[in-house]
Amino acid sequence: MMKNRKHQTSSGATLAMLSMLQYPYIRLAAIDQDVVETLVNHLKHKKKCLFAAYAFSRILDHDNIRKAMFDRSGPDYIISAFKQGSFIQTVENEPGKEVLGRLMRNDELRAAVLKAHTTAAFCTMFKKGEAALNHAAFDFLDIISNYPDGKELIKESKVAIFHSIVMALDNQNWASQMNAAMALHTLFWNRHSSERAFITQEFQPVILEGIPRILKLLRNDRSYRAVGGAAALFALSKDATVRACVREHDDFKYARSGYFSKTISLQYHDSDPREEDVHKMLDLLFAAMEEKPHHHGAHHGHGVKFPDVHPMPARSPLVTSLAILSCIFYIPCGLTAMLAGWAIDGTETSHT
Repeated sequence: MMKNRKHQTSSGATLAMLSMLQYPYIRLAAIDQDVVETLVNHLKHKKKCLFAAYAFSRILDHDNIRKAMFDRSGPDYIISAFKQGSFIQTVENEPGKEVLGRLMRNDELRAAVLKAHTTAAFCTMFKKGEAALNHAAFDFLDIISNYPDGKELIKESKVAIFHSIVMALDNQNWASQMNAAMALHTLFWNRHSSERAFITQEFQPVILEGIPRILKLLRNDRSYRAVGGAAALFALSKDATVRACVREHDDFKYARSGYFSKTISLQYHDSDPREEDVHKMLDLLFAAMEEKPHHHGAHHGHGVKFPDVHPMPARSPLVTSLAILSCIFYIPCGLTAMLAGWAIDGTETSHT
């Protein structure tokens, strides 16, 4: 309780100080008393960085404050705060996106931030396949797309960003794959005509040209990779150009033919998705890729409804040991199966 009260007092004092910075001698005193250095130090901490960014967004128009912030590498720490997703939260009843937008209105700060490894930050965020980080990245793309230098950065970064999203598709974790597929869907479709038109215009050709990379996942014999490729293509399947491009590609023909003829045997290991869930995802994809799909029921408005995908249940240590022993020593198959069944039953009972 005391800790919270101290934090509130500190924030209240800072807000009071901000309101007085219209006076030049107060600004000089703030610099002399290391107020700017304190705020920059707060930018380094996850719990304090958003409030520090909020404070700077209110005082950056003052040249001496801005210079003091730059001298202490403030732009680098703003990128760090962005990369960890801090700007999707709320501060002083204001969305973090608005705080970041206000910071980016300052031409000097925006130029410094865009040079501070911003492309690498985007790639790191999208590569993780986390919904919150994708949200934060899209917010920043929306903001910088309103400025000429921001548009240039998007043009320079778009291929690297696409490759990072594809890397998130190549992941055993279904949530990461689904979030990556939704990221491609968001980049491809113009959800906000006034705000995201430029982003869509830049990314659509990159995604279309990159479809062969996604198809390489679909035709892979490892089940989770096939699911990642299928999820991405399914998320884009509402577009007729995408469907035509996919249907004409040899990798898609190979995957579809092998799936329906059952000549392709997918491999399942460790935490790969369950076989029945893989089939659900592939069935949805192949139906959606028809020239005139009978339904797009999985596409609701601008969203995408994916099937539930779960990892295979973990094998108990006893099942694994029996499998190894049956290879080393001759144990009749029936006895091995019976013992393994007991082990599985025991595992399931312990989880319920």
